[in-house]
Amino acid sequence: MRLTGVILSLLLFVANQATAAEQNTQPGDVRIIIDISGSMKDTDPQNLRRPALNLLVELLPDNSRAGVWTFGRYVNMLVPLDTVNASWRRNAKAKSSEINSAGLNTNLVDALDKALWQMAPDSGYQHTVILLTDGRIDMDKSGGDPTTKVNSAERQRLIKEVLPKYIEAGAKIHTLALSNAADLETLQQIAMETDGLFLQANTADDLMPAFLKAFDRAVPAEQVPLTNNHFDIDSSIEEFTALIFRGTSGRETQLISPSGAVINQAVADNQDNVRWHHDLNFDLITVSGPEAGEWSVDADVDPDNRVQILSDLKLSVSGVPANLFSGAPIDMNIALVNEGEVVTEPAVLQLTDISMQVTAPDGRTGSKLLSDPENLPPEGVFRETMSRLSMPGEYRIEVNAIGRTFQRRQVLTAVLAEPLKVETEPFPDQQRVLITVTSQGDSIDTGLSRIIAKIASPDGSSVIQNMEYSAPDQKWVLDLTNEKGDGRYEITINIRGVSQGGKTFKSKPEAIVVDFPLQGVVTAPIDVAPPIQTEPMAPVVETENEVEAQLPPEEVDAQVPPQLPIPEPVVPDLADKYAEQTEVEVVEEDEGIAWWIYLLLGITNLAIVGGAGYWWFSRKKAGSASEAERAVPANLDLGELDDADLEAGDFDDFETDGEEEIPAGGRAPTSMGSDTNINVAVDDFAIDPEEGADNTEDGDDWGEFDAEDELKKADDDDKDPFGDDDDPLNKG
Repeated sequence: MRLTGVILSLLLFVANQATAAEQNTQPGDVRIIIDISGSMKDTDPQNLRRPALNLLVELLPDNSRAGVWTFGRYVNMLVPLDTVNASWRRNAKAKSSEINSAGLNTNLVDALDKALWQMAPDSGYQHTVILLTDGRIDMDKSGGDPTTKVNSAERQRLIKEVLPKYIEAGAKIHTLALSNAADLETLQQIAMETDGLFLQANTADDLMPAFLKAFDRAVPAEQVPLTNNHFDIDSSIEEFTALIFRGTSGRETQLISPSGAVINQAVADNQDNVRWHHDLNFDLITVSGPEAGEWSVDADVDPDNRVQILSDLKLSVSGVPANLFSGAPIDMNIALVNEGEVVTEPAVLQLTDISMQVTAPDGRTGSKLLSDPENLPPEGVFRETMSRLSMPGEYRIEVNAIGRTFQRRQVLTAVLAEPLKVETEPFPDQQRVLITVTSQGDSIDTGLSRIIAKIASPDGSSVIQNMEYSAPDQKWVLDLTNEKGDGRYEITINIRGVSQGGKTFKSKPEAIVVDFPLQGVVTAPIDVAPPIQTEPMAPVVETENEVEAQLPPEEVDAQVPPQLPIPEPVVPDLADKYAEQTEVEVVEEDEGIAWWIYLLLGITNLAIVGGAGYWWFSRKKAGSASEAERAVPANLDLGELDDADLEAGDFDDFETDGEEEIPAGGRAPTSMGSDTNINVAVDDFAIDPEEGADNTEDGDDWGEFDAEDELKKADDDDKDPFGDDDDPLNKG
């Protein structure tokens, strides 16, 4: 029986990989839906929707399928759905001039409904929709109130009838909200239900970059790094497309080939292998059969400039969802793929630097070198896990592969937007703290969702319980008291959510720390973990990133016993900070042991660790000395990363065993030799983690979730997808 089970598992694994491979090779089907309602006169006064559409039209790959719809009161198929080629592009760019702001209503639901034309799970395409709007569902001619029966009925039709058809077809809808006037909640829900990306462009100038982020999700395009307006083209690249945004200087864009030939718009008109599109604020230049070597761009430097390529050698990056949730780990898989097969040849991988850079919503960046020439993954897949992401907003994830004879780049955007909000309200006079979890809108199914709390008490015990949902208050409630005595209580919350459309998600917000007895609340926010105290400095209700206060500073100081010095803030150890599931036990020192013994032990341990680090660094340096030409691009030069740069709880600092911070250095190598054969034999591999893998940390799996398909197993009797038999709390 055991052997039979192994064989069956192997067959299922192979079948899953075959299905994944088939999906990865399917051409893209991109449907662009653009709002032309009257309010666009104010939110897009320059009508940047036209050049934005032209940009996508030029970037869409040949043999993909695309169409364009516009909507106001009525829905119009502006550009018929068809195969992308030169003729389709000419027609689409001509039709873009008809985009206006003359619509009287915002018929968003009907636009999505009509864009379903010829969409099916077995169509042979990967379906994606890019939806742009600045308003909300508005089909009521009496005034546009979104709460009227007409608009409410339209919203219900969207959730119950239209979106399920997209989900069935496996289509993703990326929503772009132009201005705060848009129905952000509905657009977020549309994106979440379909695993799409939600983006907000606050001004018309943000529209073009937002379209590019959505395009990168819709049709992941192979790129080469563009550093200081220089990029390298290797002999395997059949074609490249350079997107260059023009600055206010009015400087004319030019390309300079490795042999010194200058290509501008006038020259391009007389060359068969160059296609030049000149628009309002950008140039898009496509060169077929390009010369191998270092190219340069004579133009203003812009962070959104890019060079896409067409090549059989690709950089595959998977496992990064468009929607992120607090505390949910991201398991990335990165591999070089040549002619559809993973590169496993050590001769290639040993000379290739695989690196990653993450930019958080507040602009902070962290980088890591993932590859090690002395420790290559046998299946050719580099794996990296990011956890503890908690800051709401956009994350930019850039992966680079720099080899001796090639360079590849992938950039993906993901958004963390919590559908549920956690709040605390202290009542010092009653010695209790009210902890509530509230839905940000009506997108959450409160009957199926569960909120689970783990309460660690000062006596060392812990209790796991469901938070009760209060229908009158429309929130989940936990009433915390000091029933286990005074001291520090830590509350960790796990959200097991189900949307109105049936989408399941998991989230683990920042832990809440409460010190009893309550006497007030500290005011100043803190950026570091609170120091451990023998007794409370002041009554505290805090989270890991923020402490709220009600008392003025002078009264807070008055609460501190005069005989106790105020400890200096402690900078947390990030490696320990992100080991979220680890149960930390504070051990009191034995007063009978002299202090100098601890000092001696500390010095000895430091010497051992330092010696081991020096040995490893020397060995690493010696092993890499013969490969001095292996470099990383300058855009990965981040300087030193420390606790001040990467605040605890925002995103991983990549401080894990075996890592190597990417050093400061020059640009990527410019010598594009041809001595490395990339046409190597490959082995099959699984892009996604094997189903059922144990992803728990340190054995503390009390609040972890099963795979999404397990969460969807609802009990037909009580409509509970987390029935007793499938409850993740009952699983190891």
